[in-house]
Amino acid sequence: MLDETIQSVLQQSFTNYEYWIIDGNSNDGTQDLVRSYGDRIYLISENDYGIYHAMNKGFSKSKGTWLYFLNAGDTFYNADVLSSFFDTTISDSTMMIYGDIRTKNHPSGSDYTQGKAVQISDFYYQVGLCHQAVFTHRKAFETIGNYEYMEYPILADQEWFVRFLKSGLQSSYVPKTIAFYEVVGESYLKRKQNYKDHLKIVASHFSKWVIFMNRIREPWMLIKIYLLQKLGGGGIYKIYRRLFFKD
Repeated sequence: MLDETIQSVLQQSFTNYEYWIIDGNSNDGTQDLVRSYGDRIYLISENDYGIYHAMNKGFSKSKGTWLYFLNAGDTFYNADVLSSFFDTTISDSTMMIYGDIRTKNHPSGSDYTQGKAVQISDFYYQVGLCHQAVFTHRKAFETIGNYEYMEYPILADQEWFVRFLKSGLQSSYVPKTIAFYEVVGESYLKRKQNYKDHLKIVASHFSKWVIFMNRIREPWMLIKIYLLQKLGGGGIYKIYRRLFFKD
């Protein structure tokens, strides 16, 4: 899984980048795999507090102007993704560039491409933007801060995107597919914590009306979480996904 991710990075036709892998001091062979690539990859392997703590470390260690976070299991869509974005002139005022993602190994068997130009209302009731679809300028992190990994262990990226949109910094949506996104990750497996993080984001950033509407929706959301945990990749769930998430 990780080797596929690594290959998708190292095979990029655009080569002016540094590649960091942040490992949580694992004993699953990750360190040996990464070291087998020699000086093509920089490695940090030490205990951490989860994915967003690791992403903060990557930001602090890297030296590049633009940052991109790709989880183990995710891959670039093709070998020309980076060149299609960075072999062109980018406005000095643009602090975030984002595009589309393609789901990968969806439990329903129905993968689809997802992406659009987002606004802050897209975060009122759900995940608004996948970080695998986003390139972020270093100045954006320096301006609005890092991921709040202790407060939002599952959705720190979503809270960061809300801060970005509220800051007034400029972003640009490009309708190109950037990555294959492995659906069954932390946010999928830990749905209850995912929802708790969402409610915290709403309480911290949005109006009383949005908070109220989320409370109204809460019983249904808890039922939905329960049903998804029980149904998993079963037949009813597959029919639901295929009806409402057509490619």
